[in-house]
Amino acid sequence: VYYEFKDLKMPTLLLIGTSDTTAIGKDIAPPEVKAKIGHYAVLGKQVAKLIPQSTLVEFPGMGHAPQMEEPAKFHQALLAWLDKTNPVR
Repeated sequence: VYYEFKDLKMPTLLLIGTSDTTAIGKDIAPPEVKAKIGHYAVLGKQVAKLIPQSTLVEFPGMGHAPQMEEPAKFHQALLAWLDKTNPVR
């Protein structure tokens, strides 16, 4: 789906834990592939550049589930973005 990110037309929020290293199949991947996957501190920025109306919110030092690690910070970021992109009038 990576190649389709540029086609997204709607506002998109990316909530990324910078210490996330999740990658499906990483445990069975060859070393040269394993070295290239699951680097979300880099991938988040790359994807944000590809999606025209994206907003990237990074959670330094957090992993795959910032919504569980720091729920208050996560919800604050989410609700602020929702208010900014679709304010209730």
